[in-house]
Amino acid sequence: MIVGWRQLSLSVFAITLATVILVFFTQNLVLLGNQSLLLRAVIVAAAILAALIAVYPFNPLFTNRLGVYALVVCLPATLPSFFYFLYMLPIQAGGGITAEQIQSQLITDSSSNGIIEVGFAYPIYTPTITVTNNELYTRSADVYLRMTDGNNEDALFRAVRREITGTSLSVESTVRNMLSRNDEYEFSPLELAPGRSVTGRVVFIISDLNDGSTFDEALGRSYPAQFELRDPASSEILTVFPLDKI
Repeated sequence: MIVGWRQLSLSVFAITLATVILVFFTQNLVLLGNQSLLLRAVIVAAAILAALIAVYPFNPLFTNRLGVYALVVCLPATLPSFFYFLYMLPIQAGGGITAEQIQSQLITDSSSNGIIEVGFAYPIYTPTITVTNNELYTRSADVYLRMTDGNNEDALFRAVRREITGTSLSVESTVRNMLSRNDEYEFSPLELAPGRSVTGRVVFIISDLNDGSTFDEALGRSYPAQFELRDPASSEILTVFPLDKI
């Protein structure tokens, strides 16, 4: 079986297209998670179709029988994409967002085991959390830390944000700029693709320890502290999970 240069060119183009589609899909899950299930199914089906077109010239069973190939091979091969996104995925999807704390850390200097002071004396608390979006569409979530003291008064801290409004230099923007070079840190709001998890260290600047206490001492004296994930637009609480002590 001899494959002509036109067929070979078509095959190369088709496999390149299939690769581009799949790379785009896997690298843009947050963006695609905002799209309809039908569109997601169409994108995956297009990648499958392009791959099948790429191998068509090398299949001797369907030489000069493109219509039969499309009906017998291509159409059945694309149907599972629609079945998965339009039927199976809605059945498998759970409700809401789940989260848990993996580790509990302060930013410390290993030589002194003390809190680093980056031009200010606030403790920087960087717990590692994992957040899973069990829904069908992308969700955003702001991360908060709520602590209750011995007087039953709440202190609510917002995690350092990804985008900080205003041009003046602030403690928050300084910390964000210092830590943003490290991929292990996540900034608020978290962008959660459907069916995916985000794991990383969120950053809290603890700025209300007016009695001179250290952060770990304050945690030791407090009632149970908790993390809250909130919708950035409505401030609705999406989920709550406990803080594990240092």
